[in-house]
Amino acid sequence: MKKFIFLINFIIFFHFANAQTKAISFEVNGLKVILKSTQKETVSMSMFFRGGVMNYDAGRAGIENLALAAAATCGTKNYSVVDYQELADEYGIEISGSSTTDYGTISMDCISKYLDQGWKLFSDAVVNPAFDKTEFKTTKERMITAIYHSQSDPETRVEQLSMENMFKDSPYSINPLGNNKTVGSFTAEMVSNYYHNELLNKNKMFLVVAGNITKEALEKKILASFAALKQKPYTPPVYDRKMLTGEHLVVEQRDIATNYMSCIMNAPTMSSADYYAFVLTINALSGSMNYELRTKQGLSYAPGATIKTQQIPYTSMFVSTTQPKKAFQAMITVYNSIKEGKYSQRYLDALKKDHRDGYYRHQESASSIVGDLGEAEVLGSYTIIDDMVANFNKVTLQDMKDSFAKYMKGAIWVYLGDEQVGRAAFQ
Repeated sequence: MKKFIFLINFIIFFHFANAQTKAISFEVNGLKVILKSTQKETVSMSMFFRGGVMNYDAGRAGIENLALAAAATCGTKNYSVVDYQELADEYGIEISGSSTTDYGTISMDCISKYLDQGWKLFSDAVVNPAFDKTEFKTTKERMITAIYHSQSDPETRVEQLSMENMFKDSPYSINPLGNNKTVGSFTAEMVSNYYHNELLNKNKMFLVVAGNITKEALEKKILASFAALKQKPYTPPVYDRKMLTGEHLVVEQRDIATNYMSCIMNAPTMSSADYYAFVLTINALSGSMNYELRTKQGLSYAPGATIKTQQIPYTSMFVSTTQPKKAFQAMITVYNSIKEGKYSQRYLDALKKDHRDGYYRHQESASSIVGDLGEAEVLGSYTIIDDMVANFNKVTLQDMKDSFAKYMKGAIWVYLGDEQVGRAAFQ
């Protein structure tokens, strides 16, 4: 029995110790690397490219997303498209590329025992993408299909309208997917030139890896594969983080059965000391909205609130409903309740527990670890992730109330659906 208890305690201790392993950062020949060592059976990595939509003008919207997707799928200098795809299939290697508002990535996931094979394909996709014209055409058609889908999906369209109106007349309002006109005009040569001349720059890039690999082994791979990476001058973009003030309404007519409403408000950056209290307050707002609008009044199947975490973040309080007037009134009631701090210490403790549980579940995936560390690095520092649970645990009820009052000073109401009904709802 004692041996059994000792074994259980050892397993618990080992699991806890492993979970507490912090990420480290180092440079290899000028390339920043972030490594989170794990004992997982999978390894995940992403090469991050800073800048996102700030790297190009509206006339080239979508070029970075297409460039990174094509780099990951359209063959390389050392592997034809067929060989590349066959090797990926044989070893269960997944390689993909895409770009968002703040950054782009080329990512690779594989089983740990096939890391060498995965690394060869990944590193060649980063350094030597071939942009095979036939495969590029297929990739571009897939991107255009995704654009059509995003335009027809109401929830995605509301998010696009939010970005367009929150950041009007700013490059930050550019849709990273682009549009049918811009993406349709790109050739393989144009995209290749953009990738090699504007993206492939060590000063704009950093690598994030999570898996069962040592720092020394990773350094060796990087030195062998990325020696040819160029290091060119790079000036990080400056973000105009103005506080939203006043209120106004944006309405887009669409003949759909259910109307979509979203209230866009301010939010702190991830690197702000206010971030943790504000996140918990928005979690409280979301939970209260779900109870009031879905459970109690039956006005919506998926109401809630969230923070769009990015260089210039915002809060969204959203609902889809067939009764916009009642839904709007219910949203205001819930909002005022949270603003007045009508929640208890017991509720705050439950919010913290839910957040901790969600964080640890999320960290069970190597790809999630890489995504979290990389995004945090772009938005301030990768160390934010390792310190996150401790900082959430420090939040008090007063912190929540203060953060809500500090940032909730303006709003943009976005409405998609029957325009006449929508305008009447806000009167």
